[in-house]
Amino acid sequence: MRLSILSVLSVIGAGVASALPQEPNLALKRSQPDTSKCVGSLLCCGTLTTPLDPVVDPLLLALGIDAANIVGSIGILCHGYEESSCPAKPQCCTEANILGGTIALGCADLK
Repeated sequence: MRLSILSVLSVIGAGVASALPQEPNLALKRSQPDTSKCVGSLLCCGTLTTPLDPVVDPLLLALGIDAANIVGSIGILCHGYEESSCPAKPQCCTEANILGGTIALGCADLK
């Protein structure tokens, strides 16, 4: 029940936020993570997923990490970003890089 209420509130919030006019440059600045807050260097992650992913959440719990406290995405199988060898956009992860990049927390794509 708690998940359903949160889902409904999220959808309503997203609808309200998308209906509000925004200055394009300001919106871009907000979505761009501050690279000075990245943990280590930029990363190239195989996958970005939500902290509440049913596969990732049990792994986080096993590591003693509460997924509800993570802001941003979870990077899976990450390594240092090199433009020539990374098919994805570079990611900035602001919370943690665990197990040598196997899991990185608080990640967002750089545009």
